[in-house]
Amino acid sequence: MSKKDGKSKADKAEKVEKKARKEPGEAKGFLARVYVALKPTVNDPEGLTIANALGSLGFDGVDGVRSGKYFQVRLRAADAKAAAEQVDQMCSRLLANPVIETYEFELEKA
Repeated sequence: MSKKDGKSKADKAEKVEKKARKEPGEAKGFLARVYVALKPTVNDPEGLTIANALGSLGFDGVDGVRSGKYFQVRLRAADAKAAAEQVDQMCSRLLANPVIETYEFELEKA
């Protein structure tokens, strides 16, 4: 087998294949779906406006509306536990205001 720069074609193929497959300990992709809502004790003028508009449109069965935010965050982490810890920090530090909002999230492999 001919060698070029000290490496055979088989060596190069093995290197490419190794890069392509995920090795244990490498970062994996995750998708977090984050839901942020105002705490029940916080006034929600946007929700009241939406509820009134729905009533004006003939949806008489609406008793109330609470508005919120939804985020999709794609991230890399070593495992699901590490990903959940990262998303929790994202929420508490930026995506939600913990004084007036609550948050929850779902995590799945991406």
